[in-house]
Amino acid sequence: MAAAPPADRASVFPAGEPWYPHAPRPTGAGRRGGEPPAVLRPADLERSWHLDFHYPRGVVPLGTALVGDVVAGAQRAARRLRLAESGGLAVRFAGPHVYIGSAPAVAVPERERAKARALTRRYPAVFPGRWRAARAALERELDALRRSDPAGLPPAEIGAYLRRARAVHAAAWRVHFAFMYRLLSCHEMLRAELAEAGVDEHTLIAVLQSADNRVLEVDRKLHALAARARADGLAPLFERDDGPLLPRLAARPAARDWLGAFTGFLAEHGHRADAMSDLTVPSWEEDPEQVLSLLRRIILGRVPPPRPPGAPAIPPGLTGRARELLREALRANVVCWNEDHNLVIEMRAHLPVRAGALALAAATGAPAPDEVLFLFPEEVDRLAAGSADWADLAERTAARRAYYHRWHALRAGLPRLLGTSTGLHDPVVSGVFCADPLRDRTAGPPAVLHGLGVSGGVARGRVRLVRSPDGLPDLRPGEVLVCEATTPTWTPLFGLVAACVCDTGGMLTHAAVISREYGIPCVCDVRTATATLRDGDEVEVDGTRGTVTLLARADRSP
Repeated sequence: MAAAPPADRASVFPAGEPWYPHAPRPTGAGRRGGEPPAVLRPADLERSWHLDFHYPRGVVPLGTALVGDVVAGAQRAARRLRLAESGGLAVRFAGPHVYIGSAPAVAVPERERAKARALTRRYPAVFPGRWRAARAALERELDALRRSDPAGLPPAEIGAYLRRARAVHAAAWRVHFAFMYRLLSCHEMLRAELAEAGVDEHTLIAVLQSADNRVLEVDRKLHALAARARADGLAPLFERDDGPLLPRLAARPAARDWLGAFTGFLAEHGHRADAMSDLTVPSWEEDPEQVLSLLRRIILGRVPPPRPPGAPAIPPGLTGRARELLREALRANVVCWNEDHNLVIEMRAHLPVRAGALALAAATGAPAPDEVLFLFPEEVDRLAAGSADWADLAERTAARRAYYHRWHALRAGLPRLLGTSTGLHDPVVSGVFCADPLRDRTAGPPAVLHGLGVSGGVARGRVRLVRSPDGLPDLRPGEVLVCEATTPTWTPLFGLVAACVCDTGGMLTHAAVISREYGIPCVCDVRTATATLRDGDEVEVDGTRGTVTLLARADRSP
């Protein structure tokens, strides 16, 4: 076994703070079988753990139950697949921050594995119809919760709404991983067969990416709104960065028609958030200034729109066998699905839980509008039922809020990889978090960082370090985006940057997909980029070789 890079254990195991104050043991997967989430302990370092980029702010107490839903869905899907070399995803908490790893696999007889392989290989024939049906069913449940606004209801009714919202969230993640594990396994099979037919992985990915997806559809609508704002003479309003933009637009008669179009956009696409399952982040609908900030960057930066939709392109000159395999891969298109499902699951499924939590805080006279987020689920149930009140709970939520903010400040110093590699292969971990945990990233000059080249080409620029979506307004044209990872909300700004560098990720991660879409170099799985590079550093990014070369440090002189 090869050891991961050394970690500063003092920063991961601070004395006296193993978990949230007055907290129950983290739970989730354990009640459904499998390995439940737990607090990170020294014994866990016998396995490898990746800092999960999906939660850059950490997880509030109520959100830990949602992390449990993610883990339970993954472990359930891995068991049912009967193919996975791991038992699905496992989670450890370092403070409120999430480390992701692989649960031990359950032994499967070879006869069952052979049957599962055959079933998975036939997946392209059934995937499109099954995903459409599953997505439509989830959207119906989420739309119904969206219409059932819990604001103003009595606490007991809000409690019932929250139980329903949590059940829908858990179901969404069961659906998510039921498709994801099967799709990734099928993709690996097709990739191997295509290699035998003379088609490499880069060609396969290019073909899959030539198909359209729903994230690009939304981005085209954002760019259309930006173009209309310019045409209506509203660009000067966006150029001013002096407070909320919506009231200034509402005060302009000339903006009335544009605001009508903007309201229509929010009605259709506002039920999404900038972060996955993060209960602290409002949806676009709840806080439209987030969308206006994106539009501001598009307008000021003259960001080019995404490519227009078109039919998938299979290269000429391939054998009949290769062309048929590519058509099968397009039917079970893991690249497009990886973007498509974000809009209904990662960025939406948790929002009813946030709505219920805010409504319960208002109905019970909480000390702050978001106070319920710092309760654990059993405490929320007691509060809604009237068997607990804020006289009982306020002291502990205040302590947890302080704990959460202390740990949030530690995020930049947390190791991206902890523990020892066991060689256990999980398709989700390798496809999304880290393609090769054993790859040497230290070879070569100390000014060169090594990672996985996921979008080819070479570009130079100044570093802009972005640790969360809050930092996106600081991006300037021609800069090199350096981050842990990206989400679909970041997509419209990829036309602004010269290149992208991520601490984590593989060929199918969002940053890789969108960098290829916009034709910019991207290197993922660098691990130390956000710790090594600083704002203003000049770097060269080689997305073909997978290197990031530090050319000059930023001038720090006064």
